[in-house]
This record gives sequence, C-alpha cells and structure tokens, in this order.
Amino acid sequence: MTVKINSIIRFIENKICDTDRYYEWDNNGIQVDSLRCEVDKVALALDPTEQVIESAVDGGYGLLITHHPLFFGSIKSISFSTSIGRKILKAIKNDLAIYSYHTTLDLADYSLNDFLAHKLGFEVISNLEDTGEIPYCKFVVFVPKGYEGRIINILDSAGAGTIGNYTNCSFYTEGIGTFKPGEKTNPFIGKTGVLEEVNEFRIETIVPKKNVPSLVNMVKSVHPYEEMAYDVYPLNINKHYGLGRIVSLGGSYTVVQIIEIIKEKLNLQRVRVNHNTDFTVDKAAIVTGSGASYWKACKYRGVKLLITGDMKHHDAIDAMENGVAIIDVGHYETERIFMQYLGDMLQDEFDIDTTLIDESNPIKFF
Repeated sequence: MTVKINSIIRFIENKICDTDRYYEWDNNGIQVDSLRCEVDKVALALDPTEQVIESAVDGGYGLLITHHPLFFGSIKSISFSTSIGRKILKAIKNDLAIYSYHTTLDLADYSLNDFLAHKLGFEVISNLEDTGEIPYCKFVVFVPKGYEGRIINILDSAGAGTIGNYTNCSFYTEGIGTFKPGEKTNPFIGKTGVLEEVNEFRIETIVPKKNVPSLVNMVKSVHPYEEMAYDVYPLNINKHYGLGRIVSLGGSYTVVQIIEIIKEKLNLQRVRVNHNTDFTVDKAAIVTGSGASYWKACKYRGVKLLITGDMKHHDAIDAMENGVAIIDVGHYETERIFMQYLGDMLQDEFDIDTTLIDESNPIKFF
C-alpha cells in the first residue's frame, strides 16, 4: 500500500503538532524535498545522522521523519566534503524526503513530555512554563435535517471540536429555517420567489481561530445548500501551551525511588543526579532533551525535582544550592522513545509500514 507524502505530513501537522508553535532558532518541517509523491513505508529516527540516512536509503524508504532537524542555522554553501553536504547529497541522489519536527513536538498538546510522563506512570498536572496561547472561536452552521451527520463527521478532520482530551465535541438543536430564493439562484430546496420553511439543525462547535478558514471550506464542500449560512464568534477561552510538564507522582517518593522507577520503565542501567536523594516529593517536572536549565522554572513553581537530560556542571550546582534535585536521564533516552510512538500512530492511521531506525546513543558509558 502506498500513501501520499502530503497526507502523512498533513496528519502530523494537523493532528500531532502545530507548526505555528516553535522557537525562532529552530528549523521544523521539510529539510530535504523529494520528487516522489507516494511512499509505501516510513522511517523514523531521533537524529538525521549519516548512518540513519544510509539506513533509510538501504532500506528503500522514501520518507524519513526525525525529531532533531538536519539544519539548525542558515547554510551559505554546500560542500560534499562535509558531513552535512554528504547527507544532502545522499538524500537527493536517492530521492529521500526528510522532515523534522523538533520544538513543534516539544510544544504540542501531547508532547514528548506528556509521553514520557505517561510511560513513567505519572499524571500530568500542568505546563511547567507557558510560552503562548491559542485563540478560539465558536463556529455555527445551519443544515437541513438529514444532512447533519455529514457536517458533524467533518468537524474533527478540520481541527474543530476538541476540548481537553475529548474530541468530536459539538452541540446541535432542531428548528425552522426560512429563506426565499431569488432570481438566478439554483436552490437545493424550494422554488424561486417562494418563501420556504425548512426543518434545519443548528450545529455548533469550538475551533482554534487559525483553523476557521479551512473549517469553513471543508464544511462548504459537503453542505447541500447553494449558500451556506454560518457564524463565527470569538471566544474568551484562549488556551495556553508551553514547554515541560509538572506531574503528580501518585504518592510521596524519595528521589532514590523515583530513580528506580525511571530505570525500570526506560530499561536503563544508570542515570545522573545532582542532589542528596533522601528527601521525598509528590510531584516533579519533566523536560525531555536538554532541559537542566529549567531548574529555575521549577523553583519558581515550587517543584523540587526535575527529570531531564544534559545536566551541566553549573546547573547541577545552582539547582542543588536552590533546593532542586535534577535527575539526568539523558537527552537520547528521554526523546527517542517518542519517535516509536509517532511511528505507531502513522501505522495505525495509514496502515503503512513504519520503522524506527537503529541508532546508537552518541554518549557512551564505560
């Protein structure tokens, strides 16, 4: 079975992450384009290394999706004697499309932090740090009785009707709609110049403001009327998004006990910690990847334990002296597991083969 690359990318960018959420220094989305339109299998990895790209090519994959981007900064020239040049050349010569979703996934509603929290058995309470907000609108449309089903079915596809962890949320009521078709009309119901009364449903839902244009177009595409009646109202329920998560541990645990839970759940032999491990906590913060500097946000929010990766010497000292323990699980260890989850989602959605390419942690322990 083959699937259009555009369909896969649209699913990721509409259902998994929001491309409007990212940090300015980052590079998300397409890294290397491809002339092919469809693929029969998708490769995933944490990093677009030479070894990963080589494996994707050797495996006959037409699409590689990574978390970390191929390019972080601007490129003024390409030399095939450099690693970045060799990777670009390898991808282009073998018609391999490369897409990366980095901080867009970090700032997603269900982010790497949420996934790690659930894998560890912890309950997400809130963002650690809010970085932006999403304005919402109420969308209302009127449709003749008997056609309400097709409208309701399309709302979710257009990114509407999501409230918290609930999807396909809408409300509809029955009433009487009136209209008189004028000259040069081709009414679905009624006759030109005759006032009509029609049993109709008023269907309403909520939708992010940025999704309103596409929602209107998608609903129009299945609406039976020549002129669709609809309303859009701004709502004062802006939703905040952010980086990191504060989680409930489900009880009081010592730092040592939390370390053992992490090692068991992630199948790790060792982690690093900056603090004495005798005190107990009932909540923690999670920032996957390189997040040790977020100990300051933890202190501000009254959180005494941070689970992250890439702990640096001075962050370790400063956090310890401010009463915040850091468990450094590892950058690779906290993030690569999400790519398997993303691959499983694509497989379920498109019934397409997905593979997490074997890649080794660049940091070795001896």
